[in-house]
This record gives sequence, C-alpha cells and structure tokens, in this order.
Amino acid sequence: MKFLRRLNYSLYQAQKVAVVVFFLALLALSALQVILRLLFHSGIPNAETLMQYLVMWVAFLGASLAAYKGRHINLDVVSRSLKKLNKNLVKLIVGFVSTVILIFLLKASIEFVLNEMSDSQAVFFVPVWMLESIIPIMFLFMLLVYLQNFICAAAVMMKERKKK
Repeated sequence: MKFLRRLNYSLYQAQKVAVVVFFLALLALSALQVILRLLFHSGIPNAETLMQYLVMWVAFLGASLAAYKGRHINLDVVSRSLKKLNKNLVKLIVGFVSTVILIFLLKASIEFVLNEMSDSQAVFFVPVWMLESIIPIMFLFMLLVYLQNFICAAAVMMKERKKK
C-alpha cells in the first residue's frame, strides 16, 4: 500500500510538470503558426495535427491529475443519493467500480494503440501510435489511483469492523 501511494504521488508530480510543458508547447506552436501565417502567408506543415495531439495529451494528463486529487467527473444525482450511506462504503464502491471500468478502458486502449502500430503515419517524424500512447498510459495511471482508493477504503472498513 505504501508503495502504491508513493508511486501515485511520484506519477502525480511528473504529470504536473508534463501538463505544463505540453500546454506551453501548444501555446508556443499555435502562436508561431499565427505569426507565420500573418507575416509570411504560410505556416509549419503538420502543425495543426501536432497541436491536436498536444491537446489530447493535455486533456488526458488533466484527467489523470483530477483523478489523483479526487476532482474527476462526478454524477451529482448519484453522489447525492450515496451521501446517505457510510462514507467509506461509498469510497469502496466507487473505487471498485472505477477500477473495473478502467481495466476495460486500459485493455481497449492498448488494443487501439497496437492496431495503430501497423499504420506508418507520422507527425514530425514521430509515429502516430506513439502520440496516441498517452491514452493507455493515462488509463493505467488513473487505474492505479482508483485501485489505491479502493484498497484504502477496504482497509478502513476492515478496521471499523474490528472495532465493533
């Protein structure tokens, strides 16, 4: 458990840096494109495609950061009705369901990237499958966060039962 907590924290720190770097790269590239088009009536070939992938990277990094902080998407109706239940039981259920869903998403995203490997397309000499590899990587990181939440909630529930 301690290992998983440290691993998630280290990944969180690295992701914070990465999201800033990729966002600044996105900002710089789009500003450069605007300037080049205004002044020289041309831009950088494939820049728009690269910017689309940068947006995807920033979005997935942001989703993973939100999951770590517990600020990921939450269904208001469900969360209101679950507030009546034991807080740790809700954490246990959410952690379990999220972990199971993320396992399926991870599997599907790995298959997607593996299928993309057969495509020879590249953006700035980088194969497209490498640019799309953020998808399974972030699903794995989010899976680790929700797995940690599930394990922590289970441990707390077990301690509560022992007290009774």
